[in-house]
Amino acid sequence: MNRLVVRAKIVGRRGLSAAPVELDLGAAVVTVRDLLGTIVREQVDAFRNRKQEAKVLRILTERDLAEGLEVGRITSGDQKPDDRVPDTQRAIEAALTAFEDGFYYMFVNETQMERLDQVVDQGELTDVLFVRLTPLAGG
Repeated sequence: MNRLVVRAKIVGRRGLSAAPVELDLGAAVVTVRDLLGTIVREQVDAFRNRKQEAKVLRILTERDLAEGLEVGRITSGDQKPDDRVPDTQRAIEAALTAFEDGFYYMFVNETQMERLDQVVDQGELTDVLFVRLTPLAGG
C-alpha cells in the first residue's frame, strides 16, 4: 500500500488550511477520479468516526488538552447530538464537480492534475496538495 500525505491550502491565507492527513491507498487508484474518490471516502469515514467519538463523555488527558489548545478548541465528548453525516457518494460527486468547475486545483507530487481521467503514477504517489481558490469580493 502507498502512504499518502494530503494537504490543503486556501489562496490568500498563510499556511495550510488544516493539518496534513496521512492515508493508506489501496491498489484501486489509477486516475485522478479514483484518487479523489478514495480521499473523499476516507475523509467521510473519518468524519463519521469523530462524530461517534464526540457522543462519548471521556476524561481529558494532558495530550488532549495540549492538542485542543493548539487548534483552539477543547472538547470532552457529550457534544450536542447531530446525527447528520454526509452521503459518501454525494460527497464524491460534489468533489468531482468542483474539480471540473475549477473551484480548486490538485497537485500530485507538485504536478498539477488537469483532468479527471488523467492517469496517476502510483509508484510516485506520495503527496497531494489541494489549493482552493476564493472568488474576489464583488467580482
